[in-house]
Amino acid sequence: MQKVCEKTGWSFEVSDMELDLIKKMSLNEPKFHPKVRAAMRLMLRNERNLYIRKCDATGERIMSVYNDKKPFPVYKYDYWISDEWTPPHLDYNPDKSFFEQYKELSLITPRVNLFSPFNENCDYCNAAEKNKNCYMHILSDRSEDCYYTYGVYGCRDLIDCSHMHNCELCFECMDCTDSYHCRGCFLCDNCNESDFCFDCRGCKNCFMCSGLRNQEYCINNKPYSKDDYEEKMKQINLGSYKMWIKILEQFLDQIVSDNSYNRMINVENSTGNFLINAKNCEDCYDLSDAEDCCHVLVGAHRIKDVGHSHSIVHGSQLIYGNVSTTESYNCHNTIGCWATNNSCYNEFLQNCDDCMGCISLKRKKFCILNKQYSEEEYYKIKTQIISELGDYYGNPFPFSVATLSYQDSAFRDHFSLSKEEIDKIGWEYGKPKMPQEGNFMSTTNISDDIFEAPNEINDTFLCEKSKKPFKIIPQEIKLLKTINAPLPRYHHEVRFKKRVVLRKAEINVS
Repeated sequence: MQKVCEKTGWSFEVSDMELDLIKKMSLNEPKFHPKVRAAMRLMLRNERNLYIRKCDATGERIMSVYNDKKPFPVYKYDYWISDEWTPPHLDYNPDKSFFEQYKELSLITPRVNLFSPFNENCDYCNAAEKNKNCYMHILSDRSEDCYYTYGVYGCRDLIDCSHMHNCELCFECMDCTDSYHCRGCFLCDNCNESDFCFDCRGCKNCFMCSGLRNQEYCINNKPYSKDDYEEKMKQINLGSYKMWIKILEQFLDQIVSDNSYNRMINVENSTGNFLINAKNCEDCYDLSDAEDCCHVLVGAHRIKDVGHSHSIVHGSQLIYGNVSTTESYNCHNTIGCWATNNSCYNEFLQNCDDCMGCISLKRKKFCILNKQYSEEEYYKIKTQIISELGDYYGNPFPFSVATLSYQDSAFRDHFSLSKEEIDKIGWEYGKPKMPQEGNFMSTTNISDDIFEAPNEINDTFLCEKSKKPFKIIPQEIKLLKTINAPLPRYHHEVRFKKRVVLRKAEINVS
């Protein structure tokens, strides 16, 4: 079915799979282009932009995805999750629009500073749990001593890596599993002591190789004796930034550009990329153990019947338009909800059922705008709201309830829109972070060889690309010396964006 976006005039197609899901959930057809809908979801989620502020409950200094200019209170996680406070509520007013009332509730309801439970020494981490000694470690779990990482699980001693599983001592690697001491490797599994390898399996001591299986001592896919391999590798110092950049450019030009960067394992009737154990999935990315899903970015652990959502896990089913959903059933347009069922238009619910227009509730049922009702009253008011919304019901939150600007949202991590396009759809563009004033050092003063660098650097450097200052932390230097990899020359956000581009994993929303 072809449709035209009501905000942009862009044409888009609604697939049969999406129509079937909408019908199952008794929702209305989408009114907006998929890219606009992604913006409407992710205007309520920030993953990477962290601010220092005070907890509005305890007064403690905390890190937060919300800056101190927000009108609503922000609590540190331990306090927010406790029973020491009671969320505010509003009486539903049939003479006012539902989203207008939701906005009123949004302005007064406390939010959590970060989602980083069960971590140790991980202040600068978000959407991450059960980690230890990590820094700028985002959307990642059960890892230790990882820095500037995204989407890594069960890993240790990683730096500047993305989408890694059960790996150790790796630098600037992506989409690798069960690998040890690899540098600049992509799409490699069960590889050890290898550098600049692409799509290799079970390999050890390989350099600038692609498509190899169970090989050892290879350079450019050519086998060598152990002694010859080691002699040649002595001439290559990957701890030198100049040499690293030279070889990286060769690797990208000669190997990566000539190969398809995709991972499709045990996939049936599915499209997208980075799919493992996927069946009947349409235009999905970074999914595993999923069935009957469409337009989903990040999903895992037996999810089914999920559409136009981000980060859906652990058996969630009948999900549409959600962000960050765990163990939930029959929910649409909910943000950051866990173990929640038969609910819609909510943020940050835990163990709730049958809720609509609620924020920061836990263990509640039959609530509207955070107010508790009887089952009969709940369904009566819900029916009124659905009638008021008309054919909008099932479409995302409007931009009027956004808690984040374009500049602060997770949308920018995966997509892009111009300021003119942002203004046209009615979203706040926000102010880009202005370059800080100060006497910053040029990156030309950074030691070329990692072993020439001191163990601690007190200077702050200016990134030439982003014009943002950055520091090099002692843990980073120590790990880079262990791995034998060079010190960075750019701000960590520039490095992250480079990995996003290299993966070519942006959802197809054209």
